[in-house]
Formats: sequence, C-alpha cells, structure tokens
Amino acid sequence: MKKLTIIMLLFMCTNVMAAWSKLEDTHAAGVTVYADIGKIRNKGMPRVKMRHLINFQNTDITSSGHAYLSVKALVEYNCDEEHYRVLASSMHTGPMGTGKVVSFISDAKHWEPVESGTLEETLWKVACDKKSITRHD
Repeated sequence: MKKLTIIMLLFMCTNVMAAWSKLEDTHAAGVTVYADIGKIRNKGMPRVKMRHLINFQNTDITSSGHAYLSVKALVEYNCDEEHYRVLASSMHTGPMGTGKVVSFISDAKHWEPVESGTLEETLWKVACDKKSITRHD
C-alpha cells in the first residue's frame, strides 16, 4: 500500500516538473495532446517511457460516472516492434492534470500494436524519436 501511495503522489505531482509540449496533428475535435518530451526515459533505447497529457474541451465521464477534463498517462513504447502499453494513468476534474483525481490506474497493461493514423502512432513517433515536433510551451 505504501508503494502505491508513493507512486500515486509522484504521478500526480508531475505537473509541477513537467514541461508539457503541445503536439502537432493531435487536435481532434475538442482534444489537445501534450507530451513531456524533455523527460523521455531511456531515449535511444529499444524501449522508452514517456508521459503525455490529454485535455478535453468538454467534460467526459468515467465508466463509474465521474466527470473529468484531462488524463495523464505514463506509457512504455517498444520502438523496434511498434508496440505500446500504459503503465499508469489518472483522470482529473480540471484541465492540464489539475483538480481532483477521479480515477487512477497503476498496473501495466498488455502490449498493444501501434496502429497507423492514430494518436498512439503520433505519441510513439515522438517517444521513439521518429518525428520531430515544434515545442509550444
């Protein structure tokens, strides 16, 4: 329980330390996506970890009925095999990962293939240094 509490606190406090960069080509209707490109872990290795944040223009609802405006996630990317898995994610009542946490998941999911033309592909390209982005802080 102590380990989960520490992980949760570290994950929730990352907005203070994160240098969120707005990603190009991710402005789907009502959604803005940011990545913490300055803190990509294991950059240049076959597997890397990167945090990203999704801001919703309109409130979305969790499966348990809680409203949220943003999601933060820590994702591991397999650069060689074009796969990804979510290691942790949290849903927040405020924009940019602020407000109350209404959902927190910290167990690693199974590996998923990166599909062409998806947000996951854009994030995979940034994490694996396959795509240069313009920084918009």
